[in-house]
Amino acid sequence: MTLTGAAKGPSDQKTLNEEIIEGLAEVARRNPQHAVELFGVPLGVAMRLAAMPDAQLDDLATTPVALWRPALTERLVRRLPERRPMLTPDHEVYRPLVKRINRLALATFVRYADDPASAALVCDITDREVIRALQELPAFAFLEWGGNPGALLAVPRLSDALIDRLLRPDDDGVEPNLRGLFALTQCCEQEFALIRHAVQQESAAYRVAERTLVNKRSGRPPATFLMPGTSSLILAMLRHQMRPTEVEDRMLATSDVRAAQLRGIAESLNPKPKRERGAPRDRTRDHRDLWGSAHRRLSATAIFCLQRRLVDAGVEAFEAMVWAYDYYACTYDADCGVSLSRMLKDVFTPMREGADTHLGHCAKCGVVHLVHEEKVGIIECPVCVLARSGKFGQRRARAGGDRTDVPTLRDYGAWPQPTAWTGAGLGTTRG
Repeated sequence: MTLTGAAKGPSDQKTLNEEIIEGLAEVARRNPQHAVELFGVPLGVAMRLAAMPDAQLDDLATTPVALWRPALTERLVRRLPERRPMLTPDHEVYRPLVKRINRLALATFVRYADDPASAALVCDITDREVIRALQELPAFAFLEWGGNPGALLAVPRLSDALIDRLLRPDDDGVEPNLRGLFALTQCCEQEFALIRHAVQQESAAYRVAERTLVNKRSGRPPATFLMPGTSSLILAMLRHQMRPTEVEDRMLATSDVRAAQLRGIAESLNPKPKRERGAPRDRTRDHRDLWGSAHRRLSATAIFCLQRRLVDAGVEAFEAMVWAYDYYACTYDADCGVSLSRMLKDVFTPMREGADTHLGHCAKCGVVHLVHEEKVGIIECPVCVLARSGKFGQRRARAGGDRTDVPTLRDYGAWPQPTAWTGAGLGTTRG
């Protein structure tokens, strides 16, 4: 499995972000209701974008992660040569705008359709029939057929919570890495329910398979030949500083790999300088506590969301976790603070075994996030934690107040004057 061309994914995602948000703001300024019908966003979002200055629109559009999702079916892709009417006659005036967006969306989808893994990670396209239909499109499809569909082929994923978190009232923008993490973990309640159900099904299937007997092979020693897929998977694990013994423990269930071979490969890939006698060992990555940092937990959740895309595309769950980590570390953040060993130990294994790691969903931020069973009472949504520390934009104040807003600091420089209630307790009299 290869991720060819995936390194250019953030640039292509950002380019399509700019095109979609520019078109959405253009339609919303003319008619907000038409923007709702054409782009599928809430009316409040359309009206906010219509009144938003160009600088904030540009800041929102330059998020290095897709703020859109594909709206494709195999039938729709097969019928691209047919010119179809818009949803209503009033929308025909927007066909040139739809054609402009669809051209860019088609060019992006076709570019990554050659590799199903890249299609899932970059474009969130996991349906094999849709990928096959995109692969069979002629080269001129995005130029001549972009205006034929009566709807957009990529629709925005925008909500009030997302806009509030990604934008600030002043000129100080949110860090691009955090904006990408927030966009990757966006999830509505229906999507969260589907993800949680799929994880529970995988956990149940694993427990059933674990009870089956495995006959160990005896006699002939294990072969030294590795299949290309297994070899590339092992190399990816070693590239991200997994110990050879950890790789061996993970891979012996599916292949015959000797520890001596793994140690030799690890030494050739990551030669480590000899540690001076008496010097402490370097344990900065593998032993970082995943649950002790909101930023690390948000990074782990983003990698988990990428893994779910690969699982939906038909990749085995363990391989999907390794490839999702490899894609995130090589594309977005080489030093994300979460090691592959931690992802497998604290996220993949507990969720597969139905142990102490679960999924949560924040109704205020709209993100899915990882939760540890022992720390449910003290660990909350990582986006809310980071927002209170000033890393994200603050949520708008609602009527009646909001507990998640930063409270104003009280001045305890002097004792308050006694009131009728406190004075009675101090022995004073009223009047």
